[in-house]
Amino acid sequence: MPADRIVSPSHGALGATPEIAAAPLSDAAVEAVRAHFPALLREQDGRPYVYLDGPGGTQVPRVTIEAMVEYLARSNANHEGAFATSEESDAMLAEVHAAAADYLGAADPGEVVFGQNMTTLTFAVSRAIGRTLTEGDEVVVTRLDHDANVAPWLALEEERGVRVRWVDIHREDCTLDLTGLERALGPRTRLVAVGLASNAVGTLNPAARIVAMAHAAGALTYVDAVHAAPHVPLDVTALGTEFLVCSPYKFFGPHLGLLYGRRDVLERIDAYKVRPAANELPGKWETGTLPGESLAGLLATFGYLEWLGGTFVGEGGTFGGASGEVATRRGRLRSAMAVIGATEQGLARHALTALSSVPGLHLRGIVDPSRMSERVPTFAFTLDGLSPREVATKLGRRGIASWDGDYYAHELIRALGLAESGGMVRVGFVHYNTAAEIDRLVEALSEIAGGAKPGRATHDD
Repeated sequence: MPADRIVSPSHGALGATPEIAAAPLSDAAVEAVRAHFPALLREQDGRPYVYLDGPGGTQVPRVTIEAMVEYLARSNANHEGAFATSEESDAMLAEVHAAAADYLGAADPGEVVFGQNMTTLTFAVSRAIGRTLTEGDEVVVTRLDHDANVAPWLALEEERGVRVRWVDIHREDCTLDLTGLERALGPRTRLVAVGLASNAVGTLNPAARIVAMAHAAGALTYVDAVHAAPHVPLDVTALGTEFLVCSPYKFFGPHLGLLYGRRDVLERIDAYKVRPAANELPGKWETGTLPGESLAGLLATFGYLEWLGGTFVGEGGTFGGASGEVATRRGRLRSAMAVIGATEQGLARHALTALSSVPGLHLRGIVDPSRMSERVPTFAFTLDGLSPREVATKLGRRGIASWDGDYYAHELIRALGLAESGGMVRVGFVHYNTAAEIDRLVEALSEIAGGAKPGRATHDD
């Protein structure tokens, strides 16, 4: 493989999928990409605004905005009506389910369920699964996960007498203790809930191995792919999980939740729904009226990703060793995610080097440059002498968006001993970010660090 090609970091995480070789986008290609995102035109104090808040939600391409407006202007109707706008809505709904199945690697659009957000979908599924459990059954959760894949399962402890067992982390690099997972599995294990990537520190979990371990114990798996979805190709078929959930607003789409559930499992479990609703998939699990405008926008987001994968497949390498794969929508989407991954790997390496130059900055997670394939480009840190909120505020006043706190990675922040001091500052990079923006971040952090008093929190600028 040529030196400028990178194998997507998802290969080891998702299991037996073909390697996806790609090269990073060139500077000219990145500019072409950025032209698709109107938000990137925003300025503050005469300088371009820097969006490093992607872990909390990415910006959307112009086609997504236009599709949402077009739907509301011309086709806004409830579904299954005997008139033109309802028929148009039905056709759009069928197509966005099919496109989402291609994005997730699902063979059946009926296995794709849309909802308000990942948290709401997970509570719905956990409540439904809970009705099948009895006292003494066990669910395994981890201390690396977002609380949306922890709290719904903890609730079953009180409601059903289910025992929740915990998997700890290696604190030195914020990776899961797989030996601890092996100890947690047993004959009463019914489900393992795990994240594909940490929303706080970017760790990519070996999800295929974890799913295999859970299945060997006879347990179902529920994979939170919210933080992985903007960065790596997803393949639920290769992963073998019964459930995988993500959030389109984290991968350049509108605010929605997206759930994959294996057909036989979705059909077997009773959903909470109104009585007249059909039992056919996916409607059995899609309660109430779906937000047509948001789904029309998501379909346009998939179109943008298809453009990316089809346009830069030559520049961005070959997909699966054969560029002909981009003749299919699934191929173009996987190609897009491979190019995105290769581009972000370059950003991650640049950020790791640049952030290490900031005095008093302490980065958590995987920081070994040789292990960048084990993480996505999300970085969390503390800065001596300043609380995370103070750092985020000072960055915000310089036109740089970041997050602070625990970002609902509640157990991880507690395990790291940072809950009482305000958590960490978090920045994240996606394919529309640039090395120049990272340099601007580091310049700002160096200025902020220079004004801090070691051991003391300072007042805001």
